[in-house]
Amino acid sequence: MFQDIEPYSFSNDFAWVDPEPADRVLIYRGAKVVVAKRSALDDTLHFPSYSTLVEAGVVGPQVVAEQIRSAIPKRIDGIKPKGLLLFTVGETAYFRCEVSDTALDAFLEGPWELMPIAELHHHAPNYRAFAGMVGYEYHVWYDTRHFCGCCGEQMQHGVVERMLQCPHCGCMEFSRLFPAVIVGIVDRQRDRVLVSRYAGRQYKSYALIAGFCEMGETVEQTVHREVMEEVGLKVTNLRYYKSQPWPPSSSLLFGFFCDLEGENSIALDDHELEEAEWVRREDLPQEEEGYSLTREMMGVLRRGEETRYPIARYEDKQAR
Repeated sequence: MFQDIEPYSFSNDFAWVDPEPADRVLIYRGAKVVVAKRSALDDTLHFPSYSTLVEAGVVGPQVVAEQIRSAIPKRIDGIKPKGLLLFTVGETAYFRCEVSDTALDAFLEGPWELMPIAELHHHAPNYRAFAGMVGYEYHVWYDTRHFCGCCGEQMQHGVVERMLQCPHCGCMEFSRLFPAVIVGIVDRQRDRVLVSRYAGRQYKSYALIAGFCEMGETVEQTVHREVMEEVGLKVTNLRYYKSQPWPPSSSLLFGFFCDLEGENSIALDDHELEEAEWVRREDLPQEEEGYSLTREMMGVLRRGEETRYPIARYEDKQAR
């Protein structure tokens, strides 16, 4: 999957350090990130270095953002940092810096461009594509928390951990994830797999049943509830597969395989799904398995390998 970046390692340990000239700066506009323009000779991903952006006047100690969305918060102790260390991949550090939008417009007239986040995984090397996607998750978190949700005061950054704090009322915001499940359902009696298509989305390929956890639920309860809500089916024999971070929606996905229990008649929730049907294993799509948890799980189902994974010892059926 896209987070598999061996032999490189990923570390998001928090620290206050200034960006070095060779460090990379991730700059986003909407759901696009600044990358070097590719050519027939070089189609690899390159993010701009701190020194390149300083020379262009896009970032640097003297830059003051024209818009708050391009700013970085000062620390709660009053210090204005040169940049925020987001994480490291291998030996490369990735930063968020205050940006001059005017200078960035001029910068993008040169050998740099904006690439949609959804296209990153099509380009090598994969560890840079991973960095661009995870950086987007941090970007969205910072970009939607400039002001306190309790009193409206401008937020400031904590000193000892990655946290935003209101200097007026003390409200604290920590980065957060939204847990969700991906569910591969098998009708053992007929040897069929349930697939679906989302309603009202651009993505029209086959998918598996999926949904976010609600407050007070375990992920096992979420499996039962989402399956019942979306297709009106009961399931049993939950088998945990693996997890995957999913930066586009700030989610942490948990993959489960399970068996149909009882009738196989589908009661479709047409607000969530455009269609759902039982298909033969060999009819499951053979798209690239290395990118997403859903695609990898479909590969496991197509090969009939889901029973290799043990049935969960704890299967809470309260939601049934």
